[in-house]
Amino acid sequence: MTEVIQGRRERKKEETRRRITHCALELFHERGFEATTVDEITERADVAKGTFFNYFPRKESVLQALSDEWMGRAGDFAVRDGGGHTSSEQIAAVFGGVAEAYGADRGLARMMVRVSMERLVRPEGDATRSGLYRVVGEAIRRGQESGEFRAELDPDAVFGALASVFMGTLLWWVGGGPHQEMVARSTLSLREVVVRQLGLVLDGIRRPAAAV
Repeated sequence: MTEVIQGRRERKKEETRRRITHCALELFHERGFEATTVDEITERADVAKGTFFNYFPRKESVLQALSDEWMGRAGDFAVRDGGGHTSSEQIAAVFGGVAEAYGADRGLARMMVRVSMERLVRPEGDATRSGLYRVVGEAIRRGQESGEFRAELDPDAVFGALASVFMGTLLWWVGGGPHQEMVARSTLSLREVVVRQLGLVLDGIRRPAAAV
């Protein structure tokens, strides 16, 4: 009976968290991130202000939580896409899946970039990045052990290069800079662009004998 009650409480907490997140994202779209207040979020979600802070320490935490969810599903993305037969294919599947999540809504992605960029490329100081870091790191090490990748490279440095390319491509895709017209003309999805750009890095870390 106790387990049933605890399970019901956990489901209710998760439902509340998701309702707050949904209402917050709606308001961010309608009013803009800066203009939206916590009071407006709690009013729409029909929760007390204290309840909001029980789940999210500050307004930015809503975007951080959504980014964490996408990054934490890195392994799921690889499994969903078959994982690939080589480490390169596995890495492309993982980052491609995350890019697909971001690419579903350019406006939302633009808001999330500001809270996720630094945290993504510094996994050693942020446990919430462990899903992406662990899955990609394991693929890098497998690639080195199998001879697909150059063994002398530091796996952490390789991950940093891959993550930096991902974030750089995401910044390009969300637009707002001098390349905005180029982005608007592109017919490629964010996922397609990310996989193409990562391919350049993966080609560079392969052992010559394993190059395709």
